[in-house]
Amino acid sequence: MNRTVPSVDAYGWRARIGLILPADNVLMEPELNALPLPGVSFHGLRLTATEPEAMRRQAVELAHAVRELGLDAVVYACAETSFNGGDGVRSSLSETIEEVCGVPVVTATNALLAALEFSGARRLALATPYSTASAEILEDTLVAHGYAIAASVHRDFSLESSDPRVWYLTNRQPATLSYEIAKSIEDVDADTVVMVSTNWATLQVVEYLERDTGKRVITSNQSILWWLLRRLRIHQDDLGIGRLLAHREPATVDELAGGAA
Repeated sequence: MNRTVPSVDAYGWRARIGLILPADNVLMEPELNALPLPGVSFHGLRLTATEPEAMRRQAVELAHAVRELGLDAVVYACAETSFNGGDGVRSSLSETIEEVCGVPVVTATNALLAALEFSGARRLALATPYSTASAEILEDTLVAHGYAIAASVHRDFSLESSDPRVWYLTNRQPATLSYEIAKSIEDVDADTVVMVSTNWATLQVVEYLERDTGKRVITSNQSILWWLLRRLRIHQDDLGIGRLLAHREPATVDELAGGAA
């Protein structure tokens, strides 16, 4: 049987994915584009607002461009502003964007919650680059969804820099530092190490952390990719970014819903 082979020049012939990115996120696009995912392309839609509520409003406005781009799915790719508005805002944000653009939409927080539920996580060792205020909201969100925080480390890199841009230093940190921070909390009664933030390099060290700690590791960008591949029914060989992506069978609607409701 003759089969048409897609042109190598046809970027996104398996899936075109939109990333609604914060103004300061320089990490997520190169991190995802570096993965061996033939036929899957990632396309950034850049927010210019920096205040959380204004960012969420602008994300809905950007959703109108999705139809023009011919995207297959969209991610609201700011973890912090997808949880700091509360559960109601988090849920309605993805629903509103999806209503506008007409394709599946997930927020960074909803993808994380879905991945945690799917993996059977219960007790978490949590690592983030967040401020004390944001870290408290995140921990409250996780506890409200049934997870225990066995230990946590929140390293606010903005306190280590004189630059007024909050994420200036964070998105310049090597993944090896993420490894060191996460591994520093391995000796606790936790079943899962969780690393939250889409603008913090983690994918390169997930497998090393799982080997060296003996625990599963869930990160923001890893869980987003997991959600997308399963939702779009894309079967891919092991990408080398942790046990979560080793599950290759298509997801059920309930699995992907996670804590979205």
